[in-house]
Order: sequence, then structure tokens, then C-alpha cells
Amino acid sequence: MIVIINEDYQVKVDNYANYTLLKAVRDESGAIKIGKDKLIEQKTIGYYSNMRQALTACIHLMLEDKYDVMELTQYLDELERLEAKFRPVLKRFREED
Repeated sequence: MIVIINEDYQVKVDNYANYTLLKAVRDESGAIKIGKDKLIEQKTIGYYSNMRQALTACIHLMLEDKYDVMELTQYLDELERLEAKFRPVLKRFREED
């Protein structure tokens, strides 16, 4: 099963035990690459034992995608903004799920 987070990120769930964070590959123009099989090209970002960990990693990666350099206070503010956006979803997953 694939869980779409946004245009760039997805989590592939295998047998409810492995959660693979995937990111769409973009070309030099910023467009998402489509492979010969007509599917979006993706790269594996990481493997996680639960959805909460995969989503938390995704939140941090979204910040890296948006900013090359940030002051600490700006980073913390942006992190709080993204965490607030995902908080209702994260609450649905227990820490150990």
C-alpha cells in the first residue's frame, strides 16, 4: 500500500511492519520525472518501523527541501509550523505503532 503525503513524499507500507519513505525525483527544471514505465521516479529516503517515525522524518526533510540555510530560530519556527500541520495525523499513531 502507498500512503501519499504530498506531491513529493509517499510512504510505502509493506505488511504493516516496514515503512519506506519515498521521494519523487525532479529534473533540472523542477518537474517530477516520469520513468519509461509511465510511473513517477522515486528514490528511497529511509526505512522506518512505524508510520509516526516516517512522518517525523518527512517533516524534517520538507524543511531541508525548502531552505538551504536557516537561522536557528527560523528553523524552530518552521519546524513548529509543519509539526502543527501534521499534529492531528501524528496523534492518530501511537509512539510504538
